[in-house]
Formats: sequence, structure tokens, C-alpha cells
Amino acid sequence: MGYLHQSTTMNTQKAAVRCSKCGYNNNPGTAAACLVCGKPLREKAGVPLRVWWIAVAGLLAGGGILFALRAGLDEGVNASTPLAAQIDRYPSRFERIRLYRTMAEVPDVPSGLFNYGGSTTLAPLRSRVILSALAAAHPGFGLRYIDPIDGDPGSGAGIAMLLRGELSFSQSSRPLKDSEFVRAAARGFKLEQLPIAIDGIAVFVHPEVAVEGLNIGQLRDIFTGKITNWRQVGGADLPIVPFSRNLRDGGTVDFFNENVLRSRGFGPRVRAIRDTTEALRNVASTPGGIGYASAPEVISQRTVRTLPLAKGDGRQYVKPFSDLGTVDAGAFRSGTYPITRRLFILVRRDDGLDEQAGAAYTNLLLSGQGQRLVEQAGFVAIR
Repeated sequence: MGYLHQSTTMNTQKAAVRCSKCGYNNNPGTAAACLVCGKPLREKAGVPLRVWWIAVAGLLAGGGILFALRAGLDEGVNASTPLAAQIDRYPSRFERIRLYRTMAEVPDVPSGLFNYGGSTTLAPLRSRVILSALAAAHPGFGLRYIDPIDGDPGSGAGIAMLLRGELSFSQSSRPLKDSEFVRAAARGFKLEQLPIAIDGIAVFVHPEVAVEGLNIGQLRDIFTGKITNWRQVGGADLPIVPFSRNLRDGGTVDFFNENVLRSRGFGPRVRAIRDTTEALRNVASTPGGIGYASAPEVISQRTVRTLPLAKGDGRQYVKPFSDLGTVDAGAFRSGTYPITRRLFILVRRDDGLDEQAGAAYTNLLLSGQGQRLVEQAGFVAIR
């Protein structure tokens, strides 16, 4: 069924084996060597007990990773290695994978109505254009986006709903946490995070904020409260007024805190807002205002000014958007734009219909047609 192997077909095979060298834990039970790094999976006298304990610990702590190693996806602010580069790096691992040209070619798409939820960042993938394309390719595959009953929607809320069995699959703008893998294992199934697009975080300010750009160090100091006036970063004598969603909302905020703020949390001067729409409105009406959001949510805005960013403490500023008014796919793919990330579909590996639905949805978005629609939605295709 394309690159996503349905675990229902593995019931008669030996249990998957985790590699103690690279951590890949989907090696077939009959494999002599790891499909990723080639390390022998067994010693001559058989698999020592300690190896099995390591495999179990790896499952609980890291979860199952099929499409790409978590270490490769989650390291640093930039996590934008394109699909082709992954295939070149791990040819033995990807030689079994078939990526489909059109959505209609994707097999094993179940019939029924399936609930999904999660990230507000991925809202463009829930557009009428994309949903219509999915329905045209597979009319029986019905999708219904579900908001949480209590609280705001977001990646964290979607993961919680997926763990509770309220969703068939979920969308996420951040990688899964170790604690979430553990919670899934405690409930008798695995979660798998599968990247389908690349996104960047755009930083925007009030139109009258006259600075050339910011580097990541300055951005960190602004949102943690160390820098409080635009004069400190080359601008006018004007107080800085930062806006952000609450940390409990997860997703983009969680990613920003961990990768830009280095998990230091927001300073007391940061004003809480509900969503990107409110952030844009407040920054546009507040002299000295600054906020951040997923690039596709900012690209068409004319009431704020988007700032170029530089890595570390440098001054080599890179814009998130091209002169044509589109996301700079080259800068996002190469990592020259400082804040990029992967966007994921989270699949519930439970040997059931939910797993089939999540796998099918991911394959549909990773088809050639699906990736073109991903780009039309403002994201960068991963293949």
C-alpha cells in the first residue's frame, strides 16, 4: 500500500527488531542486519537478553519510527532534509517504498467516516480544494475534523484526543514527545509520526518598527524578556510588545519555545493571544508589537511587516518569502532560513481501521498530486 506498511500484514511475521546502533525499530524479525545502518542484529550465539531489553526501552521511550529517524527529523531548529536526500542516504531502507503519482492510485483506502483533528497550522490542508480532491479520488473515504470539547484546538489537543481513541489520526506541527509514546504504549498501541511537508515560522512586527532584521539570539532575548526596547536591536526608542499563544496550546508555540527559546519559557511581558488571527490584529494595532506564526498564515498579510531572520547571533538575514510573494521553498529546504520544521500526520498503530485510515491519508498527501496540493496550501513539499 505504498510506503506505509500496514501492520496488519505483519501478524504472521516475527516481531520487529530494534537496532542498538541507530535506533531503527522496524527491522523485520527475520533480518540479519539493520535496514538503515547495516549493523548485525544478532550475535552468533543469538540475541542477548540485554538487546531485547534495550529494544523494549527504545519502544517505550522513542516509539515506532517508519518514515524517517526521529534524530534526523528533530535535531535543532532546522529539520528540513528533503525526502530525496533521505532516500539517497538510506537506499537500502527505502528501496521497498513506492510513492504514487496520483491520489486515485493509492490502494487500501478504507470506506467510512473518519475523525481527525489537531494542528491549527495545518488548517490549509483542510481546505475545500484538498478535501474535494480526496473525495474525487476515493468517494467512500469520508473525513470529519473534530475540535476538542474543552479547550482550544492544536497539536497537543489532537494528540490527547488520538490517545483517548477519539480520532482515527491527527495532524501535528511538532514531533511527538517521549511521554506521548509512553502513554500510547501503556494503552496497548504505538504512535507513528510521518512527515508530509516543511514549514517555516515567520516573525512579524508593527509596520513602523524600523529594524533590518533579527537574529535568533535577539528573538530569544525579546520573548524571554532580556531585550525590552527596539533601540537595543538597532531600532527607535520604543518599547517592545511581544504576543504569543499560551504554552499549553502546544504545536507552533511548543516548537518555538523548545527550538528558539531553548525551553526557557516566555517572559512576563509577553501578552497572551488565542490564535494567529488575534496575534496579527494585535501586532498591527500596537506600536512596537511583535509576533510569530506559521509562514502560510502570514504571507498574505499587509497590516504587519515580516522580518528577515539570521542564525545565531549573525546578521546574514534571510526572508521567509520570495519577491514573488510565495514561500521561499529553497531557503526552507536548505535550512538557510533559520526556523523551519516538519509537519506530521500521526498514525495510531493498532492493527485496526483507524490505522488503515491514517496510513491511507498520509499516502494520499505524499502522492505526487497530494504534494502539489500541499504546495498550493503554502507549505513546502517534502518529496
